[in-house]
Amino acid sequence: MLFFDSAHGQEIASTLAPLPDNGDAPELALLMADLQRLTHKLALSADAANPDLAAFYLHESLEQLQTIQAKAPEYERLPIAVLIDRVAIPSYDRIKTALATKPTNREQLLGGLDAIVQACNQCHVLTQHGFIRITRGTEVNPFNQSFQP
Repeated sequence: MLFFDSAHGQEIASTLAPLPDNGDAPELALLMADLQRLTHKLALSADAANPDLAAFYLHESLEQLQTIQAKAPEYERLPIAVLIDRVAIPSYDRIKTALATKPTNREQLLGGLDAIVQACNQCHVLTQHGFIRITRGTEVNPFNQSFQP
């Protein structure tokens, strides 16, 4: 299956060939775990129809993506920063639009969240890590935090 990069008008292969090894890199799993936590809180905020909290976690998630690009632009010879630019960042447009629409619509927020989750899973497939599948995760709140407005 080929993926289309709508932001750049080109196809992305279903998997990417590894880049040459450039030495030690920070552990990407730890950086991604932080992103997963923030994305889960974004999901719980959207599910609770709390646009202020969703906007906060949207901002934090995008900052974490920038941190990942800076600390692990390549990981195990895979172009992580490029994938973030071409797949991850554009996937946030729908939720940004939903948050900018007043009054904020819960279903539009969740649709935007689904676009982000789909992009996460697309990146995992492209980096030969398709066995890592992200979900909305709104069924369970493991955080000692209320997400209600």
